[in-house]
This record gives sequence, C-alpha cells and structure tokens, in this order.
Amino acid sequence: MKPGVKQLSEVATPFASVAEQQNMVGQDIPWLNTIRQQALEQFNSQGLPSKKVEDWKYTSLWNLAQQSFNHDAQASSLTSEQSEKVALLKDAYRLVIVDGVFSAELSLLNDIEDGLTISPLSSGLAQVEQQLGQQVDVAKAGLTALNTMLMNEGIVVTVAADTEIVKPIELLVINSGQTDNLAIHLRNVVVMNKNSKATLIEHYVGLADKTAMTNVVSEVALDDAAELNHYKLQQESNNTFHIATLAAKQAANSKWNTNNISLGAQLARNDVHSRLEGEQSHTTMDGLYLVNGNQHIDNHTRIDHLVPNTTSNELYKGVLDDNSHAVFNGKVMVHQDAQKTDSNQSNHNLLLSRGCEIDTKPEMEIYADDVKCGHGSTVGQINQDQLFFLRARGLDEVSARSLLTYAFAVDVLERIPSEDIRQALAAVIEERLPRGGATA
Repeated sequence: MKPGVKQLSEVATPFASVAEQQNMVGQDIPWLNTIRQQALEQFNSQGLPSKKVEDWKYTSLWNLAQQSFNHDAQASSLTSEQSEKVALLKDAYRLVIVDGVFSAELSLLNDIEDGLTISPLSSGLAQVEQQLGQQVDVAKAGLTALNTMLMNEGIVVTVAADTEIVKPIELLVINSGQTDNLAIHLRNVVVMNKNSKATLIEHYVGLADKTAMTNVVSEVALDDAAELNHYKLQQESNNTFHIATLAAKQAANSKWNTNNISLGAQLARNDVHSRLEGEQSHTTMDGLYLVNGNQHIDNHTRIDHLVPNTTSNELYKGVLDDNSHAVFNGKVMVHQDAQKTDSNQSNHNLLLSRGCEIDTKPEMEIYADDVKCGHGSTVGQINQDQLFFLRARGLDEVSARSLLTYAFAVDVLERIPSEDIRQALAAVIEERLPRGGATA
C-alpha cells in the first residue's frame, strides 16, 4: 500500500461496493463506464488520503471515514416556497437538486436565452463527452476518484460562441435532512465557447442539522475570449462533510472570475485550480471563510501560468472564532515559458478567540525570469485603536466589533461586478458573522 493511504478496511462506508451495485446515471454509455472503471480501480488502490500526504497535512478525514453514509435518498417533500426561501437570487435561471436528485418542479428553466443550454447531468451527458474528466486527475490524492465513480447528478451548462447570457444561473443544491447520513456525489460541467459570457452561482444549503456528505467536482472549459463569473456559496449543516474540486482550463484572452464563500460544514475542503493555457488569459481567484465552534475549513488553490502574457489575482480572507481551524495553501506556478506573467496572491485572517487556529502557506514557484509576482499573508486580531475609535463615537463593544469584522470580511466581495449578487452575498455574510451582524 502507498504511504499516506488509508486502508479501505478502515473506511466504514463501502464506497466501492456502492459503485458496483448502485444504478448510476449513464450506465449504458461506454465511454462513461470506462472513466468510472478507471476511477474505481484508482480508489481501490488509493483509498482516502491521510495527513501523511503533503496536500492533506493539516486536514484529517478520519471522522469522515468512520461515518456509514447512505446513498439512497427518500423522496423529498420540499415545497417551492422552501426552495424559493433559501435561493440566493430571485431573478435567475435555477436548477434545483434536492437530496442528490434533480427536481424539475422546483427548477426555473423557462424562456432560456438563445445560445444557452442548462440541463441536469442525468440528461446532459451527451453534450460533454469531450470535457468530462478533462480538467481533473483521478490519480491525485483526494476524493476525485470517488466522485468520478459515484457521480449521479449535477449541472451541465453550455454557452454558444459569440453569446452573452444576461441572467445569472443558480445551481441550488439542497439537503432537506429527510434522509439520515446522506452522501451525494455531483459533477458539474461548464463549457464556454469562443467569445461567450455568463454568470454561474453554485449554492449548497442544508436545512437540518444532520450528518451528511457532499462530494462535488466542477469542471470548466473556457475557449478563446470566453468569460465566466463563477461564484460558490456553501451554507450546509455544521454536521456536513463538504469536499469540492473546482478546475478550469483557459484559452487565449479568456477570463475566469471566481469567488468561493464557505460558511457551513464541520469539515470543508475546497480545491480550486486554474490552468492558463492561452496568452492574455486571466484568473481572479477570491474566497472568504467564516468558521466558528469546531469547524474546519481547508482551501487549496493552484494557478498554473503555462504561456507568456497571462495574469492572475488572488485574495482569500478568513474570520475564525471559538475553536475553529482553517487552512490556506495557495500555489502559483509560473512555468518556464511563461514570460511576462503578472500574478498577485494574498491571504488575510482575523482571529476572534484564543482557541482558533490558522495554517497559512502562500507559495510561488517561478521558472521564468521576466515576471511581476507577489504574495503574502497576515494573521491578526481586531485593531484596538479602531475599536476605541468606534466606542468613542457611541457604539457599544459588540456593535463596534461586529462592524469591524464585517468590514474586514466583505472586502472580498468588492470585485464582484454584479451589484445584485454582491448585495445578496453581503446580506448572507452579515447574518453569519460571529458576534452579530454589521450593525448588531
């Protein structure tokens, strides 16, 4: 057995048996069965990563491995009113997945603009044969192999060439709590053709405080001059394990603007990876994590500058309270031929208690000599001079601390171009911040 691999006998859920026995979407498609078989063999060989694996050094999957997850969801009784209440946007195309099952009744997919197709993975596989599995590596330590062999739903979005989609697209994934220990495995595929533009929000919500698992892989293909504004909001139960991979390949002049906001889950792991394969391509990779109690959040990001004249800008911020633990590991790789690269990376953290902990490791590996690159991180507490300033002007201590915390956190949202999305996310963050909202 390879070092750092957890023996499959130590994993309570027989994932490999589930893959062999479960009726999977697309099980009659030869090319998909080939991919799944490769993933199954990889998982049987690899298992779950342990802390001996460098990328998982600060994150243990022991608690996840001890859970007996259920892959058969009960029929949901979720109403349209409940779905509407938790949706981030009111005016958007919306594809709703409840307990791992696509709900046509709760989705809003009428009057779709020309050049746009939106479908659940279960009916959209024929559109993505050339893209599915191309942005991720099942051999990499993590849960990608597990996702590939068990993926059973998700969203497929394609935007035609020379098309700008005005209305945002929201993928709303809801765990209703009606099925105990439910595990869902979702695969999202987004194909942006030449000179296209769209906005996508991945939104994960838990309605009950029950143990659950969400394992999601999102793959993005950006053709020449394509632009995708891609946001993710994770609001799941504090008993949920949320493991996510988000990966994109970018052609010349493309833009991928991401913002990854993590609020829920007892353990959340986000792997975000961009490959800049065409000149003049750009990545904005932002994120915000707010954790308290005993929550653990791990953000691993990677940006590969593979050709000359590419740019990237990354800002991740964290607010930690109680006994929470956060990890940030961001790597920027400037490859040998990637001259004229312009890249900036930063991670800033605000600690609100003595018991919380952050492990932050911004990294740059540069193999070109004509570049402009910078990176750094900060860890601190609320500025006492600023706190005194607000107290001197009549705010009580709780309100003053809340205002300063809110101002620190929402800075991440300023680069979101859509005012509606920016305000919706700001409202969610204000509700979630430790010690109350912005004006408590």
